[in-house]
Amino acid sequence: MLIRAVSSLALLSLAGIQVQATEQSVALDSVSILGGDVEALQVAGSAHVIDADQLEKFEYTDIQRILSSVPGVSFRNEDGYGLRPNISIRGTRDDRSGKITLMEDGVLIAPAPYSASSAYYFPTMGRISGVEVMKGASAIENGPYTIGGALNLLSTPIPYSQSGKINLEHGSDNTSRAHGWVGDSKQNYGWLVEAQKHQSDGFDTIENAADDTGFDKEDVMAKFRVNTDRGADVYQQLDVKAQYSTETSDQTYVGLTEADFAADAHNRYGLTQQDEMDNEHKELTLTHLVDFGQTQITTTGYFIEFKRDWFKVDKIGGEGINSVIDCANSGGATCTSFTQNEAIDVLHGDSATAVTLKHNNREYDSKGVQSKLNHLVKLGESQHEIEVGLRYHEDSASRYQPTETWNQGADGSFEYGSTTAPTSSNIRTTNATAWSVHLTDDITTGALVLTPGVRVEDYKIEREGSAGNVADEQVVLFGFGATLQLENSVATFVGLHQGHSPAPNDGNSSPEEALNLELGARLSSETLQAEATIFVSDYSNLLGACTASGGAGDCNVGDSYNGGSALVQGLELLANTSYDVAAGLNVPVGITYTYTDATFQSTFDDDALWGDVVKGDKLPSLSEHQLQLRSGLSSEQWGLDINLNYFSDTCSTAECSSGEEIDAYTVIDLASRYQLSAATKLYANIDNLFDSEDVVARAPKNGARAQKPLTFLMGVSHQF
Repeated sequence: MLIRAVSSLALLSLAGIQVQATEQSVALDSVSILGGDVEALQVAGSAHVIDADQLEKFEYTDIQRILSSVPGVSFRNEDGYGLRPNISIRGTRDDRSGKITLMEDGVLIAPAPYSASSAYYFPTMGRISGVEVMKGASAIENGPYTIGGALNLLSTPIPYSQSGKINLEHGSDNTSRAHGWVGDSKQNYGWLVEAQKHQSDGFDTIENAADDTGFDKEDVMAKFRVNTDRGADVYQQLDVKAQYSTETSDQTYVGLTEADFAADAHNRYGLTQQDEMDNEHKELTLTHLVDFGQTQITTTGYFIEFKRDWFKVDKIGGEGINSVIDCANSGGATCTSFTQNEAIDVLHGDSATAVTLKHNNREYDSKGVQSKLNHLVKLGESQHEIEVGLRYHEDSASRYQPTETWNQGADGSFEYGSTTAPTSSNIRTTNATAWSVHLTDDITTGALVLTPGVRVEDYKIEREGSAGNVADEQVVLFGFGATLQLENSVATFVGLHQGHSPAPNDGNSSPEEALNLELGARLSSETLQAEATIFVSDYSNLLGACTASGGAGDCNVGDSYNGGSALVQGLELLANTSYDVAAGLNVPVGITYTYTDATFQSTFDDDALWGDVVKGDKLPSLSEHQLQLRSGLSSEQWGLDINLNYFSDTCSTAECSSGEEIDAYTVIDLASRYQLSAATKLYANIDNLFDSEDVVARAPKNGARAQKPLTFLMGVSHQF
């Protein structure tokens, strides 16, 4: 096959390059794609690192709040806790982060990246020590989703010496978190054990019921390393990582009518009282590193299992959630089975009806082997940093989704009725196999760095029992980046690359394709770090997946639908500086701004995912303007930080009918800390300082949802 020919050619070309060995130090860090803040500044394109110190300022456990500081990244809030985030990079479809490459320690972490990319699992952010965001031409190294970019989360590394840390928190809505790790390193081995328990009663109340609306999540991780002597001429290291987590969360897709949202934004209808997500995640990875000095080879084998059952409202009196809420909002022609008053009564438990709840029961597995060779060589006046990566991957997604009928009484009572076996469309298994290879070369000549690259994806996605529905694709993607250092602190960069997103085998769609361009400049000095980037993604074929969280119309969950041509263009700005205002007092100041103009370039009528689209319509769930302002005041012993986040108005669908608008909103978070000693810190944080109650999601038409209200949190952190 083409991919094997390309990989063989790349490896043969490297075989003739002389290897030079130098003394090495032990590589204890988690698997990083960028390598750190300094290396990110040298990337031929836009890339960002959020390190452990930045994460500790606000002690965020919601990845969406963390990513607000990164330009070009947008998201759609949903549950207020970031349990199942909806992340977009440069205008990719945000639903369940299904159009970006998600990784933890360089390993694909979405439950089934090829056959079902929607991320109903996301790593526990409380145990993550760093975040890397790659955009532009640099993203071509990290497929299979190469249009917008990639997100790599860094787990806690094995420490260099015996040490540990513990965090204890408690706050609003009986929210608590206990997180800790301990580890050690000797000359030839190291280890780490980490655990977190995070829980909350939730901030919503349920009519006619006393059930909680929060979550309970537990996560345990262990690492073990054996290695040769740290000064060995040829250094080798073997790492084993095992992770296990469970989650029970009382979350729903049913939002509120306009009138009910205005009356109480944090109310839930009684018919949602049984809605609950239960999931379990297991991961095992083995990573081998051999370092010859100028050449390093890193090979990782991984096996991941994820099981979840989201039991939630599917039909109300035989009608979809969208239809009942539309009827309650508008009446008239929007009503079929109910009158407007009847729909309102049914939602509030004042009228008897049958409610169908579905077990959205899925099992996923993901496994593979990947190897990456990095080689540094000088040829004449040029230095080459060559990277060759090869991955074989398999994943699968299976569903068995029975339904239950519950009977709602006119007094608001809610009782179990019967169980119905799943229909054929709710019993399905999808399997995927994929080979991928990439080759890049960072060529440094004086002040100029050129980065040509190529990626090959060869994958097959097949549904069992679906004759003819097989996605069998082989694609070659090219990218090129260049960085020019104008002076010591100023550089410009440009990148051009082909982007691709796999399409499943549903017979409805073709793979997503786009040509991507970026042009930018960055400044990095002791007092100021700044970056400005213009980006364009010209989609020849837009692709969206139907999920229960994002289906706009009558679509089959798991299927994908094309949206024709589209154009996404925008501007990213980032600046950070600080001022010494008095002896020992410092004021940090920062700004992140993203302008996104994302429009359909064709007219079509799609009753499934996209709805009625007219050329020039905006892509849904993308704020045109997104802004974060940061500031604070700190001394050696204490600190105060404030984040202001602004999101301009958008719509949950392209058609943007009544009840689909999401108005502009602002949210402010405050964090304070006091260092009791070198090892112990107290902190107190407030999210949503002014208790704003704006509509942040409609998901996309199942009623209005509010952001998390004002929540207060106190904690103590101790290192030893």
